[in-house]
Amino acid sequence: MRKFDEDGALAVVFANTRRKKRTEDLTVVADAFEFLARSYGSNQAVAKKVGLSAEMVREFRKLCGLSEPVKQLVRSRAIDNLDVAYRIAMVTDARTQLAMAKEATGLQSDDVRDVRRLVSRTGLTPASSKRKVIASKLKGLHVFMMDFDDAQYREILRQARLRNLDPAEMVKRVIADWLAKTGQRPSGKTR
Repeated sequence: MRKFDEDGALAVVFANTRRKKRTEDLTVVADAFEFLARSYGSNQAVAKKVGLSAEMVREFRKLCGLSEPVKQLVRSRAIDNLDVAYRIAMVTDARTQLAMAKEATGLQSDDVRDVRRLVSRTGLTPASSKRKVIASKLKGLHVFMMDFDDAQYREILRQARLRNLDPAEMVKRVIADWLAKTGQRPSGKTR
């Protein structure tokens, strides 16, 4: 664990949570959060001080519980995604952590959420799920970001539940139906 004073820990946290590209690996940031939590007394106090959620503070602090071999993978940035490292840290057995870390090595990309969904839905390994996600992206899968206000989002969730669909699948079907009604021909099936 790196030694910090308050100013140094705050500097590490601000520099590595406010930018897209971190200068420090996740373990250094976790150690800084750990120092601050001990100094301020709680995740909530740290969150308030640094302008992040208490959940984010908790996730970073959880990385302090990684086994040393896994921390080495994080330090070398073979694992450089907070969500992946946090999920590994949730497992208490060091051997299982290491097995998960080895499986996850190389999965850090923009596809992490897609891979995680595919793993949970199909039971495939993360490596084979990543191959499937990449293959689908090469076949013309495009991702759109859409903003919905709270009322719209709740209605989408409600309608998806009524139709027993994943919300994203329901939105894709609505768009495909709209394209069909306006004379556009959606290419292929909805995924």
